[in-house]
Amino acid sequence: MIEYGHGKENEDESVCCVKSTLKTILEIQNKAKLPIFQGILQETIPFILYSSATVEPYFAIGITSASQIPFRTCFFRIEDLTNSSVQLSLLRPFDVEGNCIDTIDTPYRLERTNSKVMISIQCFCSIQCISPKLVNRQSIIVGHKW
Repeated sequence: MIEYGHGKENEDESVCCVKSTLKTILEIQNKAKLPIFQGILQETIPFILYSSATVEPYFAIGITSASQIPFRTCFFRIEDLTNSSVQLSLLRPFDVEGNCIDTIDTPYRLERTNSKVMISIQCFCSIQCISPKLVNRQSIIVGHKW
């Protein structure tokens, strides 16, 4: 039986798993662009990354391109991956009524943005994938009752 301590071996193993998962997500997103896979594979697979330091979700701040309004999110899309770092696009979360939210709770909808961050893979200990169906999902328009 192999036992892992709470030292560097365990840390390296979690970073390796996060990197492997990110690599798989990137490969699927890239395949989704091919004509044979369009409509079958998702072009964006959203996820949450958890910080190695705090074991809490990693949040980043972005700015919307149209209105220049800042937003905070823990939902991301992978854009590029190197041996030691990952480039992420920020996904802007919305509630069912179309209001931008700042929460770890699963949003009703996620919107792709042009905001990006580059960060070391060593900063993360785990990853949680979110349903791709949330990306660019239409908001429910709540009207007045007459």
